[in-house]
Order: sequence, then C-alpha cells, then structure tokens
Amino acid sequence: MALFPIIQEDQVTDAKVQAVYDEIKAELGFGMVPNLFKSMAINPDVLEANWKKFRGTILRGDIPRTLKEMVGVAISQANDSEYALKVHLHGLSALGMSEEVLRTLVSDFDACPLPAREKAVIRFGLKAATNPKELTTEMYEELHGMGLDDREIFEIIATANLFTGVNQYTDAIALEIDSL
Repeated sequence: MALFPIIQEDQVTDAKVQAVYDEIKAELGFGMVPNLFKSMAINPDVLEANWKKFRGTILRGDIPRTLKEMVGVAISQANDSEYALKVHLHGLSALGMSEEVLRTLVSDFDACPLPAREKAVIRFGLKAATNPKELTTEMYEELHGMGLDDREIFEIIATANLFTGVNQYTDAIALEIDSL
C-alpha cells in the first residue's frame, strides 16, 4: 500500500492537477495517468515539474523512447525497484517490443537480441546511474565511435538521472503497481 494518497482522476479538484493529468493522458500514449504521477498530485507544482522533466527526458529528444525505457528497465532492475521495472516493461510491450527482447533484457542481457549500439547505450546508462564516477573517457569514445553525439550522450545521462530519482521516490513511498 502506497504511503501517500493516490489521487484518482475522478478525485481531482485542482485545475493545475487536471491540466497535467490531461497532458499525461494525451502525450504518454497509454490513455491513463500512472500511479507515479497520481501520487504526486498532493502537490500540484511538484507534479507539474516532475511531469515536465519526464516528458522532456523520455518523450522528447534524439534517443528513441524505447531505448530510454530499456535504460530505465536496466536501472530499475539493478536498484531492485519493482514499480519502475514492471511499469516500464509493460510500457515497452505496449510500444511493440518483442517478448524475446523483454525477457532477455532482464534475464540474460548478453543474449538480448539488440544491436551493439543499443546495448552500449543501455550499459552506459546503467553505469551513469549506478557508478557514475566509473564512467571513463573510453566509454564516451565508444559511444562516439558508434555514431552518438554529445547531445545524445547527454540524453542517456539525463535518462539515468531520471530513473534513479523515480526508483528512489517509488521505493520510498512503497508505490503500488498500476492496474495495467
């Protein structure tokens, strides 16, 4: 049971919360507001700021959303953060990711049938989230050698930062998995 109230759509009385919920439903692509955001509606300004950060980091930019979500899955698995792991695996499935990729992404990453470039991005994002001081010049050069530019590498680091925070938040409040 979540330690904060989950404000359902039919319980919203604040105009800012309603506007953010409407944006989430329109832009996230699932026609619903995840519990992550419903739990933040207790403070409309924090909800709005976190939605804008999520939207700007995950839904926009040069790195594909699915790749950012896979980075998030790897980080959530490493952090043993059940909410983000399950929600983003479900999201990847809804976005058309194959069951084989999803299964091996969490069970045997080395055998995951992803291109080398995508695997390098996921590994880099995981390192940025779990041991950022261990990122080396060679790791950056590897990504540059695979055709990523500084803007794209920045997006990977921003994604790692976002998921680290999401994991901490959802674990701290014992957030319940959405009814998917």
